[in-house]
Amino acid sequence: MPPARRSSPRILIFASLAVAMAMRILPLPQAWAPWNPDWILLLLIYWAVAAPDRVGVGTAWLTGLMADALTGRLLGQQALAYSVVVYVGVRFHRRFQLYPMLQQAFVVVLLLGLGLLLTLWTRQIRGAGSALEGYWFAALSGGLVWPLACAVLDGLRRRFGAV
Repeated sequence: MPPARRSSPRILIFASLAVAMAMRILPLPQAWAPWNPDWILLLLIYWAVAAPDRVGVGTAWLTGLMADALTGRLLGQQALAYSVVVYVGVRFHRRFQLYPMLQQAFVVVLLLGLGLLLTLWTRQIRGAGSALEGYWFAALSGGLVWPLACAVLDGLRRRFGAV
């Protein structure tokens, strides 16, 4: 099989975030809904750590605004959460890359939890109520799928010679 053509890193990043947006709005059975991680934020964390020169706070902000429009949330709610989490990811990307996969997954749970906390905070400011039962399960499931997400995205990066 001939080697794949070298593609633009931006195309791979954009395509992966588009798939994550589709997965974010995928309808799930009621019992599984609390376990659905924020796929967009999960991929933003990956790209912020793997390619901090390509994905930063600005990308997170714009992606968050699109996610807000896509999910019907208050405009800027996800953008704020994504920007703060990606800032932390970019800031500590070198240290994060040195962690073993299990420790990375734990940090991802904390980062996704931070995103959920910021989203909850903005919901409470506008008087939309508090966390629902199972609200925090999404952060845990995100940490559980982190090794698989890394394996898939690392494979795509190697296959297409991007980033």
